[in-house]
Amino acid sequence: MASKAREPPKTSLSAIALTRVASILVLLGLSLVAYGYKRALEPLYGTAAPNLHLPKIVWASCILGSFAPSVPIPRAALGLGLLLYALPHSSYWVAVYTARQGDPVWGPVATHLIVLLPILALGVAVVKALQEAPYSKDDPSAPQSAMTMPVCATAVNALQGLWPALPYLPTAPESLIFLQLGTACVSLWAIEPYLPSVRPPPVVVKVPEPTPAPSPPAKGKKGKKNASEKVVPTVTPPPPPPARKEERPGSKLRILLLPLFPLLTSTILRGPTLPKPLLEPYTHPSVPLRILSSAISTYSGVVVVGQTLGSSDEEFQKMANLRYLRAGHSLLGGVWVGPRALGVDASGILKDEAGDDLGDSIYSAFVLQEAARLAVNTPGHGAPNNALIIGLGAGISATSFARHGLDTTIVEIDEVVYDAAHRFFGLPTPGPDRLFIQDARTWVRNRSLTLTESSTTTAPGEAAELASPELFDIVIHDCFSGGGVPSHLYTEEFWRDLKNIVSPHGIVAVNFAGILESPSGKGVVSTLQASFPQCRAFYDSLETSHNTTSEFLNWVFFCTLSPEPIEFRQPVDADYLGSYLRRHVFAHLPQRELDLSRVTDAIPEAERERYLLKDAANPLGDWQAKEAIGHWKIMRGVLPDVYWETY
Repeated sequence: MASKAREPPKTSLSAIALTRVASILVLLGLSLVAYGYKRALEPLYGTAAPNLHLPKIVWASCILGSFAPSVPIPRAALGLGLLLYALPHSSYWVAVYTARQGDPVWGPVATHLIVLLPILALGVAVVKALQEAPYSKDDPSAPQSAMTMPVCATAVNALQGLWPALPYLPTAPESLIFLQLGTACVSLWAIEPYLPSVRPPPVVVKVPEPTPAPSPPAKGKKGKKNASEKVVPTVTPPPPPPARKEERPGSKLRILLLPLFPLLTSTILRGPTLPKPLLEPYTHPSVPLRILSSAISTYSGVVVVGQTLGSSDEEFQKMANLRYLRAGHSLLGGVWVGPRALGVDASGILKDEAGDDLGDSIYSAFVLQEAARLAVNTPGHGAPNNALIIGLGAGISATSFARHGLDTTIVEIDEVVYDAAHRFFGLPTPGPDRLFIQDARTWVRNRSLTLTESSTTTAPGEAAELASPELFDIVIHDCFSGGGVPSHLYTEEFWRDLKNIVSPHGIVAVNFAGILESPSGKGVVSTLQASFPQCRAFYDSLETSHNTTSEFLNWVFFCTLSPEPIEFRQPVDADYLGSYLRRHVFAHLPQRELDLSRVTDAIPEAERERYLLKDAANPLGDWQAKEAIGHWKIMRGVLPDVYWETY
């Protein structure tokens, strides 16, 4: 008679549910690691360069983890914990080394492969092991490795967008995130011997006992069986209860190590970067640099105020006595301080909150924006009375307008940037209802709606009188940072809302850093010219450029609602505010102009619609992400590597 095939033991539904929940937690942890890792690289590489090939590295990690040999879960948890404990140091030092090689494309890739790939691959291997744990080896219902890989890759890439929405994480230091996750992994390894097992019990195959040879049948009557022959039923003994885990040597020692982990994370495992917020200024031990402030911003990443000191070293001498404001891997502005805080007279010297002297801006673009005060497009039109600043930076233009007596309204999304400009760059305190810490798109839209509603609900004879105080004579639009601009602030719809709050003869000065021949340059220029009747463009280089449309330059576009051409009056001494830089920029304004028809005429008629930026179709962010690589190289040429590495 044929024997029955041995069936695998039934899988426990509770074990399956437990391992599924554990797998989800691991994937959430891996996505949190990837989110924190990207943030850790921003001060050294910006945002565009690390993201360029990161999704591919995530897929490679998931492929490696899915098809690698199975790993014991306790040992993998310990390995993950140790890698996470090392992550604050490994992510910083590897990125420092690769960034110094000067390649913003392959430098991040090398960093990803060395630092992130081992963590993600091991984490995915843990997910695979958890999926297989409740099943026996020959169970056909066990999940396949090929199914684990796409699920993990999709989850790690997609779930990174979840974390900025949480209230605490965007301002938490990356090193704290890494160390807390590492402690969770190592703690699981420590208590693992005392956790119930989810693996199915082993199949015990009993060898049947040999049966004695049958005795010869007794003689009896023909056709009748021996009465002594009885059928004995076979009784299968019940399966033994699941055995408890045997306590392995060293299990108690693991528990004793648990109190040690918080001590390590708060001492030797802390990252090499400065604490945030920085409680007191930090002076670099080997280079002439002092960090005055370092803080984490929800919007700008790491915001740092640094000041270079006097030095006899030629490498640092030309940058001595410079105070700069940086966000991530981008300079938002800077001024000369100390012995280099010079002016035509005393009026050219400002004071910061501590009373230190502040001189001219290191960038002429911010002074170029101030030429909006000199713009006239209608004879007899009076001097401007107020100004709107969208995007503050170091506050150079806002401070200048306030000194000229203009009622200046500031809209800045990042409170950390405003605090830095106010404390370290001489920005005066705005008047009542003159400071708005919020997204400019929302603020402009609400102000436009308010003005429109007030004009429609007011008697016709009173409308102009009531609405005119709310209109701005000058708008400075400067939102460039990190190699790009917020694309939603450059669409036709945004310009339409902005025009509703600008006076009929007002001037809108728009800052743009990039190459005008690039897709992003064509998009910005085309949309501005489609939105405003008149626009003129000037670049901020102190030297005349011979390749204005193909060179990376800082541009300021002056636009107006008036159909009359924009003209600039001759500056007077009062316009300079005692500044040598303002005198130079205003005097050479005509030599820095570009005829915008050189940009728009080069666009074929069939492609012009493609470059009009709209809310529904706005590729500006994608265009600038590719061009931000060039901006990274420019920033590395402005300041020495060690200045970027100290934050």
